[in-house]
Amino acid sequence: MADAALNLPSGGAGQFLAHVSDLSETDRAIVLLLQEDGRRSYANIAREIGLAERTVRHRVRDLLDRGVIQITAVTNPVALGYNAAALIGLTTDPAVPASTIALSLVDIEAVDYVVVAAGRYTLFAEVICRDMAALQDIVERQIGPIDGIRAIECFPYLSLHYQLARFDAARRKSPEEAGVRPRQLSETDRQIVRALSDDGRAPLQSIADTLSISETQVRNRVNEMTAAGVMNVIAIVNPISFAYTTMAWVAVRVASGHKMIDVAGALSDLAHITYVTICTGRVDIFAEVACVSPDELRRVLDDDIRQLAGVGEIEVSIYQALHYKRLTPFRD
Repeated sequence: MADAALNLPSGGAGQFLAHVSDLSETDRAIVLLLQEDGRRSYANIAREIGLAERTVRHRVRDLLDRGVIQITAVTNPVALGYNAAALIGLTTDPAVPASTIALSLVDIEAVDYVVVAAGRYTLFAEVICRDMAALQDIVERQIGPIDGIRAIECFPYLSLHYQLARFDAARRKSPEEAGVRPRQLSETDRQIVRALSDDGRAPLQSIADTLSISETQVRNRVNEMTAAGVMNVIAIVNPISFAYTTMAWVAVRVASGHKMIDVAGALSDLAHITYVTICTGRVDIFAEVACVSPDELRRVLDDDIRQLAGVGEIEVSIYQALHYKRLTPFRD
């Protein structure tokens, strides 16, 4: 698989996660614990892996500064003020390197996910924005003019059905690690989510002061949203840095007589599935699969996805490079 690092800036809000191939075992252990709980104390991490608290604090800061991880609230984009999204499939001119076009795509503020792929499309880009008018404008004025793009196919989301940024948990899918699913939030909950999206380790007391409520109320709301699967505060990381070197978008056409929502739910329950969106266009559902080898991907396709009731045709696009960043709250 191609190296996903394209000399992108690291660290900071809105910047893409770095791909590193040399994470130490200690750093991997720290990241895994922060993927379970991004607010886990440094003292707790130190006890878990047998290091001094000061050493853990230094290593976490280094991972953040290098852009290897970002600690954020993972939630439905609607909670952050984004009401339109789409996966964009791009076919390109072979004379222009796909990696060059990818660099142009990652410069677009509304693009949070770019994949260089092997399949029907050379590139995929996920666009998240305020409304459908903004989405159309981005496609026409920012993506369309990029040199080397021959054709664009847009798959607007009807709903983001499921997302799980804990790739290790995706391999052993269980009810306790069920990922994030959409739900209506109160305005107070939205503001809490937005604050934790900016800084997943922000002191709850400072959030409470901003909202003029008690720290206990903030803590209770965070715990309730986490327990309900509406939000997780975790360290996000480029999965290719964690040995998930065989990833793919699986485009699914739902068979006649079956409901998209039922098929999306069944896909979400499968191990290795990290993202499921219901969309419009000639594809009904896109599902992201994270595997450690081509053979594992084959088994997931044959033994799991193709066996689901309602799955008609599928089309697989394997990742060759991946760039993604945390989604920060929309600001006018």
